[in-house]
Amino acid sequence: MYFLFTIYFTTGLHRLKTYKRKEYLPTISIIVAARNEEANLQLLLQNLAEQDYPKEKIEIMIVNDRSTDGSWQIINNFSKLYPFVKGIQIDEKNKDMTPKKHALTCGINNTSGEIILSTDGDCTVPKGWARSMVRLFDDNTGIVVGRSSIDTSNKSFFIEYQSLDFLGIMAANAGVVGWKKGWSGSGQNIAYKRKAFEKIGGFEPVAKALSGDDMYLVQSISRHYDIHFNIDHKSFIYTAPAPSIKAFINQRIRWASNSRSLWETNLVFLIFLITAFISNNILFIAFWTEELLSILLFLFFIKIICDALVLYTGSVKLNVSFKKIHFVVWSILQPIYIPLTGLLGLLGWYRWKG
Repeated sequence: MYFLFTIYFTTGLHRLKTYKRKEYLPTISIIVAARNEEANLQLLLQNLAEQDYPKEKIEIMIVNDRSTDGSWQIINNFSKLYPFVKGIQIDEKNKDMTPKKHALTCGINNTSGEIILSTDGDCTVPKGWARSMVRLFDDNTGIVVGRSSIDTSNKSFFIEYQSLDFLGIMAANAGVVGWKKGWSGSGQNIAYKRKAFEKIGGFEPVAKALSGDDMYLVQSISRHYDIHFNIDHKSFIYTAPAPSIKAFINQRIRWASNSRSLWETNLVFLIFLITAFISNNILFIAFWTEELLSILLFLFFIKIICDALVLYTGSVKLNVSFKKIHFVVWSILQPIYIPLTGLLGLLGWYRWKG
C-alpha cells in the first residue's frame, strides 16, 4: 500500500504543469497573521510592498496577534510609507476561536479583495508571487496551493535535513493536487477566492482546532471548486527553519495532530497516514523481532525506493535540491521519529505559539 501511494504521488507530480492563461488581475488581499515576528517582519513587508502587481488592486493586511515585541511599530512604519499596507492590533485572545484562525478571520473581514493570498511572518516572498498565484485562477478554480521550502542560505546539516523532510511533505501534497484532489497545503503559500472562503463558512467549522487551518482550507474548498498547485518559480516562497531539534519535533507533532479529525473529512488521506505510520513502525520493530530481522534490509530497501521516487520527482518539479547523504540519514531517522510524532500528535502533546 505504501508503494502504491508513492506511485500515486509521483504520477501526480508528473501531471503538474505551468498554466499559460490570459493575464488575470482581480483585486487581491494579502493577509498575514504575525505574532512576535520583529526579526522577520521588516523583510517580509518589503517583499510584499514591492510585489509586481497593480498597486490600486492590492491591499496588504498584517494582523498583529498579541505581539510583545516591536512588530506593531514595524507595521505602523510601513503603513505610513505605503497606503495599501494596513494593520490590525489584537490585544486579547478570542474565546470562540483559536488565535491564528481568529487573526486570519479579522484580516479577511477587514479587506475586500476578490482573491485572498496568505503567507507567514517568517517567510520571504519573491516579487512576482501575487501575479503568479492569481494567474492560475479561472471561473471554476477556488484555491491555489503554492510551493514553500526551508531557507537553506545558512548552510548546516540540520537545516538541509529540514529542507529534505519538508520537501517530502510538499511533494506528496503537490502530487495529490496533480490528480485534482486536495489533502493539504501550507499556509505559507496559499491563495483562494473570497466567495469560496465564504461558501465553506470561513473558519467557523474548525474554530476550536489549534492547528490545521491550511489543511482545512484545501480540503473544504476543493470539494466545491477546482484546485491547482503552482510550480512557477516566480511563486516559490522560503520559510525560516526550526531553530532547534526540539522545535522541529514539536512542529512535526503539531502537524501530526491534524490527523485526529481526518476520519470525518478525508478517509483516503487518513489511510495513507496510517500506512506510513505502520511502515515506519515495522522497520523500527524489526530490530527487536527475530522473525522480522531477517527481512529488515529488504523492507528498508523497498521503503527507500518508494521515498526516492517521490523526493527526486518533487526535487525536479519544485526546484528543491538535496544531497544523497541527507537522504540516507533521513531514511534511517524517519522510522524513529515518525512513530513518535504520530503518537504524540494524536495525544495533542505539543506547544503552540499563542
